[in-house]
Amino acid sequence: MTDYPETAYRLIRKNVKNINLHVKSDGSVVVSANPAVPKEYIDEFVRAKQSFIEKARFQMMQNGKSRGQLISGEQIPYLGKRLTLQVENAGRRYLPIWIEKLQEGCITGFSRNNRGEAVFCQNGRLYLYTEHTDDLAYKQQLYDSWQKIQTGALCEKISRQYYPIFEKSGVAYPQIKIRKMSSRWGSCIPGKHRITFNSLLLEQPLECVEYVVVHEFSHFIHPDHSAAFYDFVSRILPDWKERKEKLH
Repeated sequence: MTDYPETAYRLIRKNVKNINLHVKSDGSVVVSANPAVPKEYIDEFVRAKQSFIEKARFQMMQNGKSRGQLISGEQIPYLGKRLTLQVENAGRRYLPIWIEKLQEGCITGFSRNNRGEAVFCQNGRLYLYTEHTDDLAYKQQLYDSWQKIQTGALCEKISRQYYPIFEKSGVAYPQIKIRKMSSRWGSCIPGKHRITFNSLLLEQPLECVEYVVVHEFSHFIHPDHSAAFYDFVSRILPDWKERKEKLH
């Protein structure tokens, strides 16, 4: 067990049911709690969250090295193109409007939580509605969650599209998982009948994502990277080399 120093935090009293803790982009900690909750109880709550706070600060630092500040006007990679980010204050009052636009097909890639926060695409923009517009770590968490959900939906759709080819060879439909990976676009474990795709695939062109899906599914037929494996991939995607070259 790691011992952490006592963490200073800013306390905001407001009418909330739970104690909420956020690590801001500068590493400071903000806690909101109901006025009826004793200060001693809040202190103990923060002490119990020391490991979480340190991990959040570390992740925030790592994100800051490779990404922007997630502010309005920033260009966000999406399926090989760029979306202009628009950050707005969240509110449940927008939900009926979002649902209506979603049904009309005006917005795509829609994800929301029960706090009235949402992320979606519309007219070349990526809208990020959040309660914490100035908190980089929190916005990054919302964005990463949205990216993981949308990558999962995309990979599932493509997998279903190509699966009949593998079904003919007796391959049962596998378990599909999504997570952010630093060194590979996907991995297949035939023994566990599982494929994991990198959530960052959402930033790549669609034809590249299709290649990664076919590549990983093909490992159920050929577990290695032999000539037979690439011959099999070539029968499905004759231009797989060009698709692979576009991955970056």
